[in-house]
Amino acid sequence: MSNVPAQDGDLAEEISFNVPKRWLRAREAAEYLGVSVPHLARLRELKKGPPYRKFGSVVLYDIHELDAFVLAQPRFETKGGGL
Repeated sequence: MSNVPAQDGDLAEEISFNVPKRWLRAREAAEYLGVSVPHLARLRELKKGPPYRKFGSVVLYDIHELDAFVLAQPRFETKGGGL
């Protein structure tokens, strides 16, 4: 959460707002996807995982690209799972 203090002549109260996190480190991305960190690293190695950027040794994932990656995966029906 970020607080922006009011300036002279502005509202007398502080304005609070939430800024969603866009870039996730590998550990956060693995948790977001529900997979282990080694599994995510293996997907990177095989070039079968979500897009990422690397800054030195830091691997970053765009949360929007993680969502798109999941949505692009094939759907599998479970046996006897009809309505």
